Amino acid sequence: MRADIRALIERYPLRDPHDLCAADSLPLAHISFGKEEIEEAIESLLTGWITMGKKVAAFEEAWADTIGVDHAIAVNSGSSALLVMLSAMVSCGYLSRGQEVLVPALGWSTSLFSLVQAGLKPVLVDIDEESLCIEGKRERAVLAIHLLGAPSRVETPILLEDACGAHGAQVSGKKVGSLGFCGAFSFFFSHHLSTGEGGMITCSDRDLADACRSIRAHGWIRERSDRQKWIDDHPAVDPRFLFATAGYNLRMTDIAGAMGIHQVPRLDAFVAQRRENHRKWCSWISSLQLPLRVYPEQEGTLHSAFAFPMLLDADAPVSRADLCAQLQEFKIDTRPISGSNLAKQPAFSKLPNTRVEGATPVADAVHYRGLFVGQSHAFGDDHGVLLCEALKTIFSRY
Repeated sequence: MRADIRALIERYPLRDPHDLCAADSLPLAHISFGKEEIEEAIESLLTGWITMGKKVAAFEEAWADTIGVDHAIAVNSGSSALLVMLSAMVSCGYLSRGQEVLVPALGWSTSLFSLVQAGLKPVLVDIDEESLCIEGKRERAVLAIHLLGAPSRVETPILLEDACGAHGAQVSGKKVGSLGFCGAFSFFFSHHLSTGEGGMITCSDRDLADACRSIRAHGWIRERSDRQKWIDDHPAVDPRFLFATAGYNLRMTDIAGAMGIHQVPRLDAFVAQRRENHRKWCSWISSLQLPLRVYPEQEGTLHSAFAFPMLLDADAPVSRADLCAQLQEFKIDTRPISGSNLAKQPAFSKLPNTRVEGATPVADAVHYRGLFVGQSHAFGDDHGVLLCEALKTIFSRY
């Protein structure tokens, strides 16, 4: 690294990302990444190689090793990871166009949209009231959403994982993203690990990985392990522009890959802090005996605590809107729980071949009475104490 660039970086008050419990007002970005990521990214700019290259490949290798799979395929977002992996499942024949796939009614918009875009038929089903995820045995293919870091425990012949907000979560000692055919992760700014924008597909099936590599980059054969076979089988086509399948351009930049290389080693410590926060907050809030439900870690799982969800009781003396407004008085931001019941979103009626199966009382309750507050490896006890004091004060008004 050039001395003048390093001197410039040193001028900025970036904390050591391993200094986890920071109760000051530094932005989350200044705690989630540090000088190593910035130096690596600037090196990419200085070399002039900013599209997908060696740093993305190094990030992929590190992430595959962390999750415990044979392959990791980097893309430009978690939503793209879902689209690519689902399209690859169809391309490889593991799923058929028009096949039904169960998906929790409570989820994120592109978890649902990607199924439709891949030519599949989403069937929305209700969630478990303890985990807010799909649970139990299912006979059809399932896109399980590990919601806000809570692992989904589901047995199905074809398990697909949306682990976009569940980095490091586990079921029976196995990390999410390695439980089924394939998994999708997001490295958006606010997630456990961040490359600004970015995503990753994980799998241990070579054919599926090759399909993902083609689909993320124009349908090219360039990154496929079976590249030579395609060249040998199609001698009339210039191998530099030989397309094996339909595809997109969803590649990760080497600048994002540069950040990811240094983010991966931080995951275990980040998750440990988030998990401890989650455990304490659940315990403290439960002890207050408020008309409010929290969601402790389930037996046999490791919760990676992306955010902290809560559900107002049906007979609570305050509405969700009023509770959120009053929490804001304490400078505590809130959000709905993911996209809430996706069947109630206006976009749902515009999606072809999509339906709801059975009643959805849990997803409905979350839709109208659920909220979450932020969780972070940068938080410590002070943040949990503030949340408890705010909740006690608000409910005392009634």
